[in-house]
Formats: sequence, structure tokens, C-alpha cells
Amino acid sequence: MPFFWNFSLPLGPALLFLKGIAGMVFSAKKRGLWRSVILISWALFGCWLVNLLSLNTASAETVKLCNYTSYVLEAATAVQDGNASQSKGWVRMFPGKCETAPQAPASGTELFVYARSLKVHSGDVQNFTGAERFCIRNDTNFDINGRRECRMRGYVAADFSPAEYSSKKNEIFFSESYNFNRKQAQVAGAQRLLSDIGYEIGVIDGFAGRRTRDSLKDFQNKNDLKQSKTISQNLLAKLFEAAEEKSKTRGLQLCNDTPHLVWSAIGFVSKDNFTTQGWLKIPSGECIRAINKSLLDRYYFVYAEAVDIKGKPLLQAGKPLIWGGTFNLCTKPTRFTIEGRNECAEKGFDKTGFMKIDTGKEQKWIMRFE
Repeated sequence: MPFFWNFSLPLGPALLFLKGIAGMVFSAKKRGLWRSVILISWALFGCWLVNLLSLNTASAETVKLCNYTSYVLEAATAVQDGNASQSKGWVRMFPGKCETAPQAPASGTELFVYARSLKVHSGDVQNFTGAERFCIRNDTNFDINGRRECRMRGYVAADFSPAEYSSKKNEIFFSESYNFNRKQAQVAGAQRLLSDIGYEIGVIDGFAGRRTRDSLKDFQNKNDLKQSKTISQNLLAKLFEAAEEKSKTRGLQLCNDTPHLVWSAIGFVSKDNFTTQGWLKIPSGECIRAINKSLLDRYYFVYAEAVDIKGKPLLQAGKPLIWGGTFNLCTKPTRFTIEGRNECAEKGFDKTGFMKIDTGKEQKWIMRFE
């Protein structure tokens, strides 16, 4: 159910109230007291108006989501009201900035939140999660009723956490281990974006040292920006645009050239062991970045399967339409990250045949499902 503030005033009571005031003023004018009565009448009208507005806004209060991390985040919220639920997103938050949440809880409902870093940043996506699963969409904004059978309905399941408010009423903070304050988060955000662009920043610590200052000065010069020692939201936005362009030159990209919805899983070597991750939703005619950093290894592994409108495996000539191979890795039907490739069944996983991709040590590789 949507939640909103209703600022419309009932016209009937307002007219009756004003009519009463007019009568009081007319009567008082005859006695020479009309100035005092007018002042008192307006005071009473103001009290009545404030009280009416407070009644109309009592159903839901605005919730602020505050990003005190070094990442640009996008957040979603979910509301549970008995057996009914609704999830909604996305809202983008730059470091050191607060934004209005997509939803606000009404009386008797519970609010849940989920946030993640954008893929403009190099490396793994940072997730701020919990244990309450709701449905989301990765590719666009969404407003979804119900939290069951996400994949069957063409959505992705994400783990939300119950809202934990700060000492300030109706503010929810996202933070890192550094525990930045607002200004430090802005500096750390600039440091991370500069690093994503290619500058040698060193430790992202929220303090504007010499490397950070020199890098910002160089970035402003190269982009014809006014020199400023202050890290504003406008400067962060410019850094974000540059980092977004840079992100297009790296990683493993999966493209769906079929007329069907495709779900994919990937495998790679991490810390001398195999890691598999899934599932990645790829709508028809779209591409996603499955690995969001320069490809340092030569070999990567991919598995994908097409599904019909009901989310069931799509059959062609009586066989499932899949893209796989002979290199076995572990998977499971729901979202997963699995370390290791041996004894899949014994660990409660499925053994799945992946195709092996030879990138030739290119920093970017595009895999197409046709």
C-alpha cells in the first residue's frame, strides 16, 4: 500500500470557521473592539489549521536514508503489514548525503531497508543486508506487492534488514568500519571515485591529504572545473560521471541476444580456490556486468539458462535452452556465493557444468547468449 501525506483541507469546516470569525468581527466592530477580536480570531484559526495538518500527517512520517560511507549507494525499502507486503526502490545516495526513503511506515507496519553500492565502483558490490527476503528489480525502479516466488515472477530476491533509526527520529544511517561523519564521508567518497577513475589515492580514510588534494586539483583542471578545496555534492556528481565512463572499459559483461529471459551464474578463481555466484537476471536484449573490475585472470566460467514467462526452464526441441560446458562447479536454485568446487552434492549443492572462457588476459570481455 502506498503511504503519503495529505495536505488538502476540508472545505466545508473551513468555510464555517471563517463565517463564524466574520460574525464575531461584525459584532465586535459595533462595540469598538474589532481590532482585538481580529487578532484573537486569526490565532484561533492558526491553531485549528496546525491541528488539522497534524491529523492528516499522522498516518506516515517521512524517513531519511543517510549515506555515511565512501560509496555511492542505491537503497530500497519494504513494508510489512500483516500478511501484505510491498517493496519499492531505488533512491540514489551520494556520500555524506541524506535522501527521502521510497516508503514510510504507517502505524502498525514495519519498515525494512536494503542498500548496495553502484557498479560505477571497481570491485565487488557492497551490500547492506539482513535476513528478511523481499523482491526487487536490478535493472530499473520498482514497486512490487508480495515477497514470495520472486524469481518465478521475474524479480530478484534480496535480503532486507529491519530499520534501525539513529538518535535523530526517522533517520537511518549506512556506515562503514571507519565510522565516517558527514564531512569525512564526502572526502572518502571523493577518494574512492578518484581511485575508480585511475588516480593513486592510497588508503581511503576520509582525510584530504596531499594525494587527495593533488588528484582533485588535476581532475578539476582536466575537466575545466572551477578550483575548489571544498568537496561539494556537485563535485561528487562530476567524479561519478567520470567513474561511470571508466567502468565501461573493464569487467566481464554478459549479453542476452535471445527473445527470452536468461538467468546466469559465473565462476572464477579467488584466493587459490574456485568461487561461484548466481543468479544474475538478464532480460532480453540487455547486458549486465557480472564482474565489475579489470579481469586479471585468463579463465572465467559461465553457465546460463533461459526461462519462460512462468519462470520455468525453456524447452527447445524438447531440451532445456542452456549455455554450459564440462567444467563442473557448485550451484543452488536460490541466490548464492559458494566457495570450492568439490563434493557439491555432499554439501547440499547442485553440480553444474560451466563453459570455460579464455579472455586472453583482456581487461574486458563480452559474452553473448544467442
